[in-house]
Amino acid sequence: MSMCRNIILLILFAFTISSCDKDGEIRKRLASRKTTEIIVGAREAGETGDKKYVPLLLHDLGNPSASTSLKYKGFTVYTEKMYALEEILKAKPPHPYGDILMLPDSVNIKFYNDLWQKMSKSK
Repeated sequence: MSMCRNIILLILFAFTISSCDKDGEIRKRLASRKTTEIIVGAREAGETGDKKYVPLLLHDLGNPSASTSLKYKGFTVYTEKMYALEEILKAKPPHPYGDILMLPDSVNIKFYNDLWQKMSKSK
């Protein structure tokens, strides 16, 4: 019985460490200067659905840089951050943003900045 309990505690401990590690990895990617790293970080942040990443996603939201890596070729920082914000905040921006190499839209950027300010004030 204690052996089973120890295994369960070990699994919980490993899960806790890996989730903390994942958070640090996402934060590091979103703060990177490398376009592909930011894109991957934005995707991962969006998948978590966690609002703690919103300020990092809003930072330099209008970045039009596109990835040149084979896997993410043509994806822009702007587009991936927009997808992530839509997933996390559960709100669609006023204008479309999903086309490859689409230029940043100031209306969409203002929309998410304003929405986050309202959400932050209501806490």
